[in-house]
Amino acid sequence: MTVMAHAAAGVVAAYVIQRATHQPFHLGVAGLAALLSGLPDIDLLWGWWHQRRAHRAGHNPHHTLWTHTPLFWAIWGALLAWGFHLPVGLVVGLALLHLALDSVGTDDGIMWLWPWRRRQYVLLPRDLHRTGARGIAFYRRYYRQPMLLAIELFLLTAALVIIGWEVIG
Repeated sequence: MTVMAHAAAGVVAAYVIQRATHQPFHLGVAGLAALLSGLPDIDLLWGWWHQRRAHRAGHNPHHTLWTHTPLFWAIWGALLAWGFHLPVGLVVGLALLHLALDSVGTDDGIMWLWPWRRRQYVLLPRDLHRTGARGIAFYRRYYRQPMLLAIELFLLTAALVIIGWEVIG
């Protein structure tokens, strides 16, 4: 999924958590959730650095670090829940949404069974990097996939409706 979908999923997750815990919606919390939803993708920097060091080009192997594992998200979600006095199960469940999004319609998936296995698993695989497409060319291929476009548009629309409903309201 794209950065936009992850940020939108963060807004939706913040809304669900705030509503489930009977807290008023705060745009600042939604913004923080949108930023934190990209936290596992910090491994993009590792992938970029690793490729530069090896003088290689091509697909960034950013789903191969522990930041894209359920164990990381279970710990991160539990810490967030504890820090903000929220239901652990709800927060961890919504935090795992990032992994689910990264497992849909991709060619590399994530390591669902790490640390026991480093194999990456994909739900509904799409070989979008096969042609060597990167940058704009990659996103053209990506958005031509009806399922991926539908998921992205759903998340973005949901986030915009939530913000519009709660802020403008």
